Amino acid sequence: MKNYVQKIRRKLGHQSFIHPAARIIVENEKNQILIIKRTDTGKIGIPAGSLEEGETIEACIIREVAEETGLKLKHIEVIGISSNPDNESVAYPNGDKIQYFTIEFYSNTWEGEIMVQDTAEVQSVKFVDWSMLSELPKNEQSALVSLHYFRAHRRIRLT
Repeated sequence: MKNYVQKIRRKLGHQSFIHPAARIIVENEKNQILIIKRTDTGKIGIPAGSLEEGETIEACIIREVAEETGLKLKHIEVIGISSNPDNESVAYPNGDKIQYFTIEFYSNTWEGEIMVQDTAEVQSVKFVDWSMLSELPKNEQSALVSLHYFRAHRRIRLT
């Protein structure tokens, strides 16, 4: 579901704009984190995506996880809000630029089996150890910091 971003892109071209989004850390019982391998960059990432028209941010992240991984989240928790332009400004390989305003979530409860649903965006999905997460893009590493902050202070991290 990229209709909203596509509609904006038709008007703005590659020009940057501010857009609400969500990303999530999904952790299994082995304390491993769910990652995806992206088709556009070939790099790893955590499940994430852009808010669509008529959608809540909660519905957005639940939809994105289902589309990217096949999992249906049962419970999610907000752990952070990341809006720092130095961190949330992204330039994509096709020339598109965007500044995200991202709500960061955490979950360790879901149903279903891992299976790539959206092969246009995702090459593979798997759980990995925390040591592998240093390869995440800079903006996605913010969620890791937010999770540590949330666990230490029991409140969301604002950046």
